[in-house]
Amino acid sequence: MTAQLSCLACGGQGLKGVADLGTSPVLTGALFDDRDSARRAVHGRLDLACCGDCGHVQNVAFDPALVEYDVSYDNSLHFSGTFQQYVDELVARLVDKYDVRGRHVVEIGSGKGDFLGAIARAGGNAGTGYDPTVAPGTTIPGVRLVQDYFRPGDQVDHYDLLVCRHVLEHLNDPANLLRSLARSAPAAAVHYVEVPSAEFNFGPDGLWDCIYPHVSYFSAGSLLTLLRRCGFEIESLGRSFHGQFISAEVRAGESVDIRDDASEHIRVVSEFARRHRESVARWRGEVAASGQRGQTVAVWGAGSKGVNFLNAVDPDGMLPTVDINPRKWGRFLPGGGHRVIAPGELAERDVSTVAVTNPVYRDEIAGTLADLGVDARVVTV
Repeated sequence: MTAQLSCLACGGQGLKGVADLGTSPVLTGALFDDRDSARRAVHGRLDLACCGDCGHVQNVAFDPALVEYDVSYDNSLHFSGTFQQYVDELVARLVDKYDVRGRHVVEIGSGKGDFLGAIARAGGNAGTGYDPTVAPGTTIPGVRLVQDYFRPGDQVDHYDLLVCRHVLEHLNDPANLLRSLARSAPAAAVHYVEVPSAEFNFGPDGLWDCIYPHVSYFSAGSLLTLLRRCGFEIESLGRSFHGQFISAEVRAGESVDIRDDASEHIRVVSEFARRHRESVARWRGEVAASGQRGQTVAVWGAGSKGVNFLNAVDPDGMLPTVDINPRKWGRFLPGGGHRVIAPGELAERDVSTVAVTNPVYRDEIAGTLADLGVDARVVTV
């Protein structure tokens, strides 16, 4: 393993440690058929450092050799009505703003093909998606899915829109990919880039987003710095999905090395380790106290945030864990080995509290619980 000693966003050498979170499952989106296998999942160390020049945060202990994505990895959020509404609105906006109709769209990190399929349908487009987690034989009208990584230098047909959503934060060298794209991009092509927002991740509502698959934690400033350095001109950049994502629309242009003031973001990041420790201690106490009262705390959300929270608060894998994605039901999560159950199973249990790992979904989850007749306190963690 080679430690990351320079900033992946600006290339600076001013990295300073801000939080050593110990070990964590390498693939938080992996699913296992039995509890023992899940508990034996590969772990890696999370040692976060912040760049004093641009505010970028990265895991300096990241080892790319530990990460192998395959078809067992499932981080799809499209089963949520709240998330699907966001995707539908994003697709409609991109199609209308850039007249993406009858065009070719490429997606790097296309997952199971949900987004690419939506944009193909919305504009009568053809799509090509690259992702090692797509299941062989998956068919989506108008879409070709390649079960592999997109690699810089790959031959790609002419495209009018290239989408790269929630990929850059996973890369050991995001600049390599972006520079390759900037050099080879068709003249008028638009590139849509989306990453988790470090402003949210390290703020008061985002304690559970520091996961091993994320090498980088981009702020708006550090993403802007990286895109400019790699040869992209910015059409728009801002927060999206209730402030949890950063979205950028860019075209190939000239390389520029400009860094905005990151002092306020660095201050927020510096407080993260303390708040994380306090929250873990508080929730371990809440779970223990509930058990002593004969009550049960259930966790809703078996995605990355949920896996992170569960392994920090309940490493023995005892808490009931719910998700609306039917592909996860009956499977086991890495680390604690929590078994994922369907929402309907909560009606059969005496649940006093449902802990929600993402505040965006709180109202949607509360409505589902009411429909199920589950009288439980719903709290965000």
